Amino acid sequence: MAKGKKTGGRQKGTPNRDNPLKGLLRAHSLAYFTPKPQLDDNGNPRKIVYTDKEGETVTALNLSNPDGSPREMSDFEVDMLMMEANDRVHAELRLLEFHQPKMKSVDIDVAQNVNITIEDRLRDLCDNPDGVTDDPDDD
Repeated sequence: MAKGKKTGGRQKGTPNRDNPLKGLLRAHSLAYFTPKPQLDDNGNPRKIVYTDKEGETVTALNLSNPDGSPREMSDFEVDMLMMEANDRVHAELRLLEFHQPKMKSVDIDVAQNVNITIEDRLRDLCDNPDGVTDDPDDD
């Protein structure tokens, strides 16, 4: 291969091949996050039933507007309503990983440089350990 010259592979500007799996996953994700009327199997507004640990119904939430029409919500929002608070927080944190990069932890050893004065540190930074300058105008 000639240095700096491309001698093989695809030509510049050639698009990637379509990946049907990526398209399917993208369509599924869009459908999951797109608001739609929340209806049960009978066409009535959907209900979310909250139960306790024994399986007893604690409360029910009707997904309907004040006029009785079904509320428009995404399936994601409905799933979030059905989760317990701890699970909701965990899901939100997992989703944030796709929007915010993780910060790396940085280890610093502050104990080794505790007794260095600022003059010593400046000398180290200037690569002039003895403090003598070679400036001819200092005579």
